[in-house]
Amino acid sequence: MHGSYHKQAVFSLFLLGITAMAVVFVYAQMVDITKILMVKKSGAKVEKALNEASDALYEKVQASAADAAQNVYEVLLLKMREEEGESVEALNSGKKASYYKQYINRLESMFGTGGEVLAGTLQGYLPEMEGAEYRISQLDKPEFVIDFDESECVINSCSIKNIVIQYIVDNTVLSEKTCVCNIEVPAPVFSDESVNFYDYCLVGMKGIYITGQTSSFVGSMYAGTHEFEEGREAEVIFGEKDPYGGINFLTTQAAVFGDSVVTTGDINLKGAFVLFGSEDEEINIYANTINDIENYPSKTEYSVTGNSFLRDGSVEFTNEDHYENIIRMINGAADKVDDITSVYYSRDDQTYSGRYDKIISNEDVNITEDFTGVVITNGNVIIEAGCNVEGLIICGDRIYIYGNNNIVSNREVVRAMVEEENTGAGTAVSADSVGRNVGDYIGDLSDRGVIISH
Repeated sequence: MHGSYHKQAVFSLFLLGITAMAVVFVYAQMVDITKILMVKKSGAKVEKALNEASDALYEKVQASAADAAQNVYEVLLLKMREEEGESVEALNSGKKASYYKQYINRLESMFGTGGEVLAGTLQGYLPEMEGAEYRISQLDKPEFVIDFDESECVINSCSIKNIVIQYIVDNTVLSEKTCVCNIEVPAPVFSDESVNFYDYCLVGMKGIYITGQTSSFVGSMYAGTHEFEEGREAEVIFGEKDPYGGINFLTTQAAVFGDSVVTTGDINLKGAFVLFGSEDEEINIYANTINDIENYPSKTEYSVTGNSFLRDGSVEFTNEDHYENIIRMINGAADKVDDITSVYYSRDDQTYSGRYDKIISNEDVNITEDFTGVVITNGNVIIEAGCNVEGLIICGDRIYIYGNNNIVSNREVVRAMVEEENTGAGTAVSADSVGRNVGDYIGDLSDRGVIISH
């Protein structure tokens, strides 16, 4: 009796144990199934998360590649300091080839390891999250691929292929995304910054004429000349003679500070006192000649703190390639300016949301008050007395400046304007619905540095 009772008790306990184990097993299975069902139910959420992880990975890869490009570039710049006399063309050919070779070596040391090592590198670029994790698959072997045309010194393509990002919960791969990370290729620019429009305050394709009491100019200046067939008459009062154009100062006191004053004509000073450059900032002058013309009772005096490169043989002419490149650059812009067929003033455009004023016109432009921004016209520009200008003026004809002016280049103004246009904020639409942007004329001119090509 007692033995039977004992056996029944043991058997009952055995059944209870099995039942408890079954319950635990079923519960565990239900938990796992529930998690999986919950994730599957939120498939759109997982897909979104994988897309965000892919974007984050791309940004980190691109940032690392861009940092490598800048570092390689800066090292080369240190070596270039003794070679500043080289022509822009020489710097942008020989140095560019050296740059790309070193840049590619740097990329290959970062991403060219392939397989599990590259997967580990990319793993470090993935973001973290709660309740789940991202993982780069070790099985699908990501691969770094680059196509460099050595003869043309161009990287045609650069990418990391076969990247598989996994979405994992409790060591279970719930979903994955395969992607390719195309690396945006940086282009190096080794040209001297002085050949950049961003450093100019005045560009007069047919000449610049300055008079009045006092004026100051901070920034590089360029003045061209008229073609013979134009049949223009000289501005006799300024002492101008053939070739017509150039830079002309009449009975004014002026100071000019900047990297360069460049003209394909003469610099005429009539009854004027002009300081070019200073001890703190030397200037380079490139011209046919400098004519100092007496204009009683005003005396004519000038000084140059820096270098004068004159074609008249009065001083030794050196570094001609450098200035010829500046002239070619500006003439290239002149061709675009000649094509302007409408009138646009940002102040008259209610849709314009840029920070600075913009004038793009096929007519003469009169500046009658202080102006910060950019003027581009194939006509004349007249800057009235007492107006201060900051930014850039590009004029297809002549620039007239009537004194008591401060005219200053500001690369940040021009740069900001081009950037705003690229985002749409500074896009200009003229009355005849013709879009006009500063970038249409000078946007492709790059500062010295590493420029990411989009």
